[in-house]
Amino acid sequence: MVLFFSFAAATSAATAAPAPLSIWIDGEPVKFGEQKPFVEKGTTYVPVRMLLEKLDFELDWNEKLRIVTATSDKVIISLEIDRFTAYVNTTPHELTAAPKIVNKSTYVPLRFIVEAAGYEIEWDEELRAVIIDTVQESRGFMYKVEKDGNVVYMLGSIHVANEAMYPLREEITEAYEQSDFLTVEVNVESDTVDVTKLLEDLGTYKDGTTLRNHLSSEGYQAVVQLLTDLEIETNALDRFEPWFASMILNSWLSEDSEYEPELGIDQYFLEQAIEEEKPILELESFESQYKMYDGFSKELQESMLMGAIYGFYYESEGVEDLSAMWVEGDVEELNQMAEDMQSDEEYYNALLKNRNLLMAEQIDGYLSGKQAATFFVVVGALHLAGEDGLVALLEEMGYTVTRV
Repeated sequence: MVLFFSFAAATSAATAAPAPLSIWIDGEPVKFGEQKPFVEKGTTYVPVRMLLEKLDFELDWNEKLRIVTATSDKVIISLEIDRFTAYVNTTPHELTAAPKIVNKSTYVPLRFIVEAAGYEIEWDEELRAVIIDTVQESRGFMYKVEKDGNVVYMLGSIHVANEAMYPLREEITEAYEQSDFLTVEVNVESDTVDVTKLLEDLGTYKDGTTLRNHLSSEGYQAVVQLLTDLEIETNALDRFEPWFASMILNSWLSEDSEYEPELGIDQYFLEQAIEEEKPILELESFESQYKMYDGFSKELQESMLMGAIYGFYYESEGVEDLSAMWVEGDVEELNQMAEDMQSDEEYYNALLKNRNLLMAEQIDGYLSGKQAATFFVVVGALHLAGEDGLVALLEEMGYTVTRV
C-alpha cells in the first residue's frame, strides 16, 4: 500500500511539473545545450552568445572591462556585467535586471536584448515558449522619377505613426541618404513663421460672433455635450472657427494614442535632415494650408468638427487601417481611399486635387533644374494616389514614374 501511494505521489508531481522553457526564433527552436535559459525574479536570462549569434550579431568580449558588445548591420548593443545601464547605438537604457556571469557564461535579460536587436517578442504561457520574430520592414509607398541627371524620390508619408512603423526598409533609407535635398509639405521645425499668431489671425472670430453663431443648433449642442463630458468649460471653444476647433479636439484625442506626430514619417526625416544639416525645402507653407481650411464652406467646417467629436465617443480604426496599409504598401487600397474621398467634392478638390497640381509643378521644376541633384520628397501618401495624384500627373507630363 505504501508503494502504491509513493508511486501515485511521484506521478502527480511529474504531471504538475511545468514544461521546460523554450525559445523560438522565426519558427525555429534555439538549442542552448548545457547553457540553459533560466528565470530569476520574473526576468528570463539567456546565454548572450548563443542567442545573438542566432540573430546574426557578431560578439566581442572585453575581459578587463567585463563588457560584451554585439554588432549587426543596423545596431550596436553594449552591456556590462552587473551594471543596470546598457547602450544601444551609444544611447543609454536602464535595465530592470543586470547581465551576469553564470558558470563562466555571460547571461543577459532576454526581453531587452531582443527588442534592442529589433525583433518582436511574445510569451506563450501554454507552451512555456518565448516566441521571437523578425520585425517586418515597412514597405510604404515610394516612387522614383529621373530626367537629365536629376532624380526625385517621392515617399508617401503618414503624418502620425507608432513605433511599429519602424524600421523602414533599406531602399527608403538609402534613397534619403543619396539625396541632396529633403522636401516636405511644410517644415514644421522652421522658426521663421509665428504659427500661433497665424492661427490666431485665421482661426478665431473677431467680429463679436462665436462658434455658436456659425454652427447648427444640433452641432453646437454636440460641442457643449462633449466639453461637459470632458469636464471642461462649455464655452472653451467659442472663440475658434469650426475647422480650428476640430484641430484642437483632434490634438486632445491624440494625447492618449500610440500614434503620434513625433513618430510620423515626415517628422522622422525632418529630424534626420536637421541633425545632418541637409537642406530642407517646402512644397507649401503653414499659411497656404491654414488658409485652405479657413476657406472651407460652413457646412464642411461643421462636418470636420462633428467628425472630431465622434472620435471621442466611438473607437475609430482609421489610423490603424492607414498604418497597416502603409506597412504592407497596398497601392490598390490607397487608390481606393483617394477615390472614396471624391464623394465630397469640395473636400477632395481642396485637400488633394488642387494641391497636387501645385506640387507636381514644383517637382517638375526639380527635374528640369540645370544643375543635377537628387531630391527626397515626403508628402502625405494620398497625394500620390488616384487619377489626380502626383504619380498620374507626372506621367501625364511625360515622365516615367517607377515604384521602388
